[in-house]
Amino acid sequence: MSDSASAVELPVSRPSGATNAAFAACFDEPLERALDLSTWHPGTDLVREYARVTAEIEQAVENEDEAHREIRDNVIPQLSFLEGAPPEAGHYVVPEADIKAVQHNLLFNGKTEACDGTTQVHDTLALTVYQIGVCLVSYSGNQGSWSQRLFRRDLRERHENPAEEVLRLLETRAARAGLNQPDRRDGLSELAQRAVMSHAEMAALVKKSNAQWKMGHGSPAPYQLLLSASNPDVMISSVKLMRDLIETHKKFVFVASEPENRAYLTIGQALRPREYAIVGTLDERIERFIKSIHFTGTPTVDDRWDGESLDPEGWVARFRDRVASQVLVGVYRASLFAPAQIFYAHRDHFEIAARIALADSEMQPNRGFPVLIDLADRTCKSVYGGGSLNDIAVAAYARSGAGLRFGSERQNRPE
Repeated sequence: MSDSASAVELPVSRPSGATNAAFAACFDEPLERALDLSTWHPGTDLVREYARVTAEIEQAVENEDEAHREIRDNVIPQLSFLEGAPPEAGHYVVPEADIKAVQHNLLFNGKTEACDGTTQVHDTLALTVYQIGVCLVSYSGNQGSWSQRLFRRDLRERHENPAEEVLRLLETRAARAGLNQPDRRDGLSELAQRAVMSHAEMAALVKKSNAQWKMGHGSPAPYQLLLSASNPDVMISSVKLMRDLIETHKKFVFVASEPENRAYLTIGQALRPREYAIVGTLDERIERFIKSIHFTGTPTVDDRWDGESLDPEGWVARFRDRVASQVLVGVYRASLFAPAQIFYAHRDHFEIAARIALADSEMQPNRGFPVLIDLADRTCKSVYGGGSLNDIAVAAYARSGAGLRFGSERQNRPE
C-alpha cells in the first residue's frame, strides 16, 4: 500500500455526557420510560426475559461480526499508516511451527516466569487489615511467594486530653469511606491496597526472577504505580523498578485482563487465531492521564534520574517520554471462540513476546489467556486468598469479647 493511502484515525474516548438523548441512542429506550416504574415487568417472567436477552445478544453478535469484517478489510491493513503509529505497527500472522517452538524452548523449560498478586481486606470500625500476597511461577514450579499484612488503626496513641483525642478520631473517620466501600479519595487505602501490591509484583519480577522472559498481569506501567496515591517516594521507587525491566531487561510480555481501550479490543476481535496487531505505544496511554497526576510533599528517597534531580511530576513525564515510548501495545487472538487480549512488549523483542503470549494462551482455547498468569493467580489465591483473613479476624474479635459489633451488616450477613 502506498504512503498516499487514506489514513484511518482510531477514535479518541471523549465523555458525551449522560443526557436524555445519549441514553435513548445507546439503550434504544427513552430515559423517561426507564424511570417510569409502571413500564417495568412485575415479578420475574423468566421465559419472556430469556427470549428478550437471547434476541438482544443475537442481534449484537450479528452487528459485531459485520463491523469486524469491515475492520479486517479496511482498518487492519492500514494500521501502519495511522497518524502517530510506531514503525512496528501492522498485522502479523504466527505460523503453528513457531507456537510449538516457543512452547518447548521458552515456556515448558521454565525460561519464562510470571508474577501475579492478590489482596484481601478485612474492614471494621476498629481496625482495617490489608493482606497482600505475590507469587512468582513457571512451568518448572513455584519460584517464590511473599506476603505482607498492614494494620490500619485510626486510634493508636493515648494522649493527655481525651476530648481532643476523640475529636481527632471523629474527624479522621469522617474523611474515610464507609465500611468495605472503595473511595479513591482515601489515599492511604489506595496506597496500602493497590500501590503496595503493584510495587511488590514489579519487584518480584525485577529482583527475584532469574528467568530469560518475564510475564506480568496488566500493564508494565500501571496507573497505580505512576500515581502511587500521590506519594512521591513510592512513585520514584516504582519507576526505578520499571526502568530496570523495560530499559535493561527488555524481554517481557504483559497481558491485561480488562483493559480500558475498547477500540483496541474491537480491532483484536477482527483478528483470526494466531494473529496479532501492533496498534500503538505505551506513552500514548500515559499521556491521557499525566496531567491529572500531582504529588503531596517532597521525596525523601534519591530523586536523581541519571544524576539529574527532578521533581516528582518530572519523573513521570520523563518516564513517559524516554521509557514508556519503548513499549509497544498490541492485540492478539489465540483461538476462535476466545476474546482478543491486549499485550505490552519492548519494541526490540515484540515478535517473540507476542509468540509467547499466543503460545501460552493457546493452551486454554476457551479463554485465550496465558496459563502462566492464571497459574500465578491461583497459586496466590490458594495461599493468601479465600476466607482465611476473615476467619482469623472474626475469631480474634470473638476472643476479645467484641463479637461482630465492629463489622458491617453486609459483612456479617449469613450466606
